Amino acid sequence: MTHYRAPQNSHAPQAGIHPLPDTAENFAYFPAFIHVTGKKVLVLGGGEVALGKLRLLARSQAVITVIAPEICDEIALMVNEGRIAWESAPFVDTMINGAVMVFDATDDPYLTARVQAATKRRNILLNVVDKTPHCDFIVPAILDRAPVMITISTGACAPALARIIRQRLETVLPASMSQLARIARDARQKVADHLHDNVSRQRFWTHFFQRGLQGSTNRPTGHEDIDDALRHFVPDGSSATVPSGQIMDAEIHADTAFDLPHGIARAIETADIVFHEDHIAEDILTLARRDATLIPIGCISLDENPANKRESIHQQTKIFARQGFNIVTLTQPITH
Repeated sequence: MTHYRAPQNSHAPQAGIHPLPDTAENFAYFPAFIHVTGKKVLVLGGGEVALGKLRLLARSQAVITVIAPEICDEIALMVNEGRIAWESAPFVDTMINGAVMVFDATDDPYLTARVQAATKRRNILLNVVDKTPHCDFIVPAILDRAPVMITISTGACAPALARIIRQRLETVLPASMSQLARIARDARQKVADHLHDNVSRQRFWTHFFQRGLQGSTNRPTGHEDIDDALRHFVPDGSSATVPSGQIMDAEIHADTAFDLPHGIARAIETADIVFHEDHIAEDILTLARRDATLIPIGCISLDENPANKRESIHQQTKIFARQGFNIVTLTQPITH
């Protein structure tokens, strides 16, 4: 299928130009997830502080070893169940060889200095619990909807704020998100076999997840719903047909994303292409997906012929919508 694509987003970073407002801070910590399946992870310390890290680490598929002269009862239970290994010998530098991460939960400044020197020589990531200046990485607050994992970080500036944000999100994001993610994981190849282009698959999954998260039915979404959704999306088993996208013209009366009506915010978040006037707040534009195309349209009311400009934009949105793209046009209610 041939698609008419929008011009590249003018908000995309260019060489030597910072894409964010001047008031934005650079990341002190780069947000990332580390692949630890089958890899060595060490935890120094056998008390309650170490236990807090081990409860999370044990959910992963890392090969975990605790190094401590003594361990608390719950850690001992993990050892007895074969979930982790325990080394009671005193720490020596060679113990960290081959590790991808080390957690120091000993609260021993002398030992921390030794561990920090050893990890630095070997380029191994170190987390010293509650000692941020000594950390190569930090552990964010986590909202667990496994396999969906949502993390919240304040860059180690305000851990209590991160916890409050997580608690609020707990009441907003349904537990059914876990089941939806598992269904998508199991059905990914099936959907790819039916829908052979990226646009079709993107449209399909967007509709499937939106319906699943609405919770409008009396039963949870199951694997059979994938087959039902595919039957509707691919009529009579024919090749994929991309349904028309949705078009929304939104007049923005807010200066921040927080103050937007939910319907408009959701439309921006799911849009493939966003047309916007120049003075739409950057905070609002950042709601758009990173792979969405943002197209500035100036200030319509200042154009020589505003009616013609609106009609031109409308015709462009119709072209995109026929190809299955969701389009949002953001304008402002006042004359600039």
